[in-house]
This record gives sequence, C-alpha cells and structure tokens, in this order.
Amino acid sequence: MKNTELINEELIEIESNATTKEEALFEVATIAYNAGRVTNKEFYYTCLLDRERESTTGFGNGFAIPHAKEDIVKEPTIIVVRLNNEVSWNSLDNKPVKMLVALAIPEKYKGITHLKLLANLSENLLEEEFRKQLLYATNKEGLCVTIKKIMEG
Repeated sequence: MKNTELINEELIEIESNATTKEEALFEVATIAYNAGRVTNKEFYYTCLLDRERESTTGFGNGFAIPHAKEDIVKEPTIIVVRLNNEVSWNSLDNKPVKMLVALAIPEKYKGITHLKLLANLSENLLEEEFRKQLLYATNKEGLCVTIKKIMEG
C-alpha cells in the first residue's frame, strides 16, 4: 500500500461550517462515506464519537486527530476538515480546534498501520511549519500534497 493512497482531494474539506465537535465529526463521516471509504456513515460517526468519549483526540495547537478502527472501513484513509470557526474540543491544551486530521482504519489493519499513521501525524503536528502549511493552504490540492509529503517521508 502506498501512503499516497491514504488521501486525495475528495477526502478534504477546507471550508467547513461545523460549529460543534459533533457536527465536525459527522462531516468527517460524511466525507469518508461519500468517497466510498466507509460502508456505513452513521456507524463510523458513532465510532468517532465513542472514541472521543474514551479520551479526547484534541491534539493541541488547534488540531484534533479523530480516529476509528472498524470493519466498515474499506481501506486506510486520512480525512481532513478545516473549520471556518474554531470549535470547543476538550483538547489537551484546552484550546479550541480549527482543523481535524482524521483516520479511518479497517479492523484488519489495527495495530501496526494504525499506530504508524497516528505516530507520523502526531510527530508532524508538533512542527509549527507543518501546522501552518495545513492551516493556510489555499486549496485542497496544496493541502493534499502537504499531507502526502509527510506520509512518504
């Protein structure tokens, strides 16, 4: 599996009007479903909510990494949603979220694939330059290229 298959422009929303955590997570589920990456939008949404209840996915610095591992996911996927307005998230730094970099992982890939993706994203989100590139990308193509670069590196 090539990392570049993880994301494409269809899996990115750069102007979300979501105003709550729940709306933002529903948008993630909708994007994944519409792109054919999950077979059941409502179930994936419920999985994202359940994961959020376990512990926050609010990473800090305005980012969240919501994720779920389920059989309804067809292939490992990254979904990106940039919010027009910050949303309260109960983040680790107690700051609101401006961008979600979500993961959808098939149950059969849990473990190594899931942990590698989370580790790679987390490590890169610690870098201010990477966060700026995501927050200020002017189009889906630029944002997609930025994500692909870090997943390959």
